[in-house]
Amino acid sequence: MKILILTASTGGGHKRAAAALEDKIKQISPQTEVRVVDALKAVGKVYDKTVCGGYHFMATKIPKVYGISYKITDHRNVMYKAVMHSNTLMANKLLETIEEFKPDVVITCHAFVTTMISQLKKQGKIDVKAISLITDYDAHRTYIGKNIDAYVLAEPQMENKLENTYDVDENRIYPLGIPVFDRFTQPFDKEEICRREGLDPQKPTVLLMAGSFGVTSVLDFYKQLAQKSSDIQFIVITGRNIRLFAHLEKLIDEIGTQDNTKLLYFVKNVEDFMHISDVIVTKPGGLTVTESLACALPLAIYSAFPGQERDNADFLLKERAAIMLDKKNGADEVVELLGNKEKLADMKAQCRRLYIPDSAENIFKLAKKLIGEE
Repeated sequence: MKILILTASTGGGHKRAAAALEDKIKQISPQTEVRVVDALKAVGKVYDKTVCGGYHFMATKIPKVYGISYKITDHRNVMYKAVMHSNTLMANKLLETIEEFKPDVVITCHAFVTTMISQLKKQGKIDVKAISLITDYDAHRTYIGKNIDAYVLAEPQMENKLENTYDVDENRIYPLGIPVFDRFTQPFDKEEICRREGLDPQKPTVLLMAGSFGVTSVLDFYKQLAQKSSDIQFIVITGRNIRLFAHLEKLIDEIGTQDNTKLLYFVKNVEDFMHISDVIVTKPGGLTVTESLACALPLAIYSAFPGQERDNADFLLKERAAIMLDKKNGADEVVELLGNKEKLADMKAQCRRLYIPDSAENIFKLAKKLIGEE
């Protein structure tokens, strides 16, 4: 059996889901050939740069415009048709990748790629089973294609929208969750992790995923929060944002919070820091949300741009797994939450309830079912 997983670099979530899925399939079925391909890059550098660069610019610089576009394209209208037409024109450029690997199943982790695969199937240019993996906690019309064989959802409540809004056959809908690496759910020793990382296992711990925030806003927020209480310890991860890392390093030195702050650049063991933290301050990207749920880690949402992040935030707020921080009083709200043990425990329980285990394994079983192997 051959499985081709097609992803994209519009944010890191699509690629993390693809990597977790690939890792699990290789674990449980070494004989299965799995290949992960950045589909937008395979289509062409110009298209990839246009889509990824355009997404990043709109989401960070003109989020309201992005949000309006996101809502408009969730309906059948001129703008939706234009987006679909653009993706359709690019579909043939994926043929070389598909024909070279000759997969039995294609799993798409990005809405635009789903459109391309659906179009190629419609034209009879490929004959493979196709699974659309929706990596957010609400659906969007661009993830839907008439020739897609199965839709994997982040959570069961999304079924209603697919059936009643997008007219998807219920037999094609599978709420199997978003794949994450096993290490997010494996047993851990908090004291051992804290000892290794130079942290105090007895102190309330805030994990701040700062890499996707604006530099000025996160500096102001961290300063307010760090000065609220010396009893709280902070883990601040900037990702590959070296400018933000340098600014935070200078700020920590200026306000004298070196003793209760662990500042990190890009890390490969983020699950360790999630396991030992009491709350995560973050933006609600689909994979960050899923990884937090897997670790039973309540979320304090710092900001959410209109579109899929806002949808994810609304889902978490409704299910009491997160709080939305006020721009002016967010630091106070985090401190208040840490002091409210009952609310924190309830949020952790909600996270456990919402997390869907064994997602990658069940998606692999679905793939086998589609081609008649199970």
